[in-house]
Amino acid sequence: MASSISPPSQTSVLFARGVLARLAIWPALRLAVHQNWGGPESAQKQRWLAGVIVDEFEASIPSAAAPSNLTPASVQPTPDEEYVETLLLQILDDEFEVALEDGSAADVATDIVKLWAEASGGGGELLRRFEDQADRLRGKVPQYEVGAGSGSDWEDEDDSGSGESDGDEAEGGEGEEIVPRLLNHRTREEPEVDEDGFTTVKKKGRK
Repeated sequence: MASSISPPSQTSVLFARGVLARLAIWPALRLAVHQNWGGPESAQKQRWLAGVIVDEFEASIPSAAAPSNLTPASVQPTPDEEYVETLLLQILDDEFEVALEDGSAADVATDIVKLWAEASGGGGELLRRFEDQADRLRGKVPQYEVGAGSGSDWEDEDDSGSGESDGDEAEGGEGEEIVPRLLNHRTREEPEVDEDGFTTVKKKGRK
């Protein structure tokens, strides 16, 4: 019996490849995955994030099986840079307990919107650029300074790696990638257990 599930469109395939590559060269996410800040499933969460983004954009395409009288109001608008940036920041916060400080989420969001426009037109120049950068970074280990948070006095070791939307931050030395002043990672506190064996519960506060 033939499957009723239609294959993904060329636009979706190109876009998904582009999103995967762009996330793969994002220093903040590379660091979070390498350090397992999202737990043992950190790598899977990166792929899941790419899937969430692709789904958001595909939801803006009217289905071929949709009624012919479908109104524009019935179709989800195509995500813009602000929406994608908010989505990226929220997922990094929720899944990796990371609060970015470098504005790189805005650059990634801009590139993702460009990738969608390019894929929709059948192009692939931006896609190839990001895939080439991802290939060069494969196997490299992000190097970073521990303990930085809001108000840190970190000094950038490589000014060329701060917030370039074309992915130039992916360039690094052979075998390593310098990631200067990127994020504020909230380390999970170990529970305190008193002498009677009871766990002390701390109230979480907002900064």
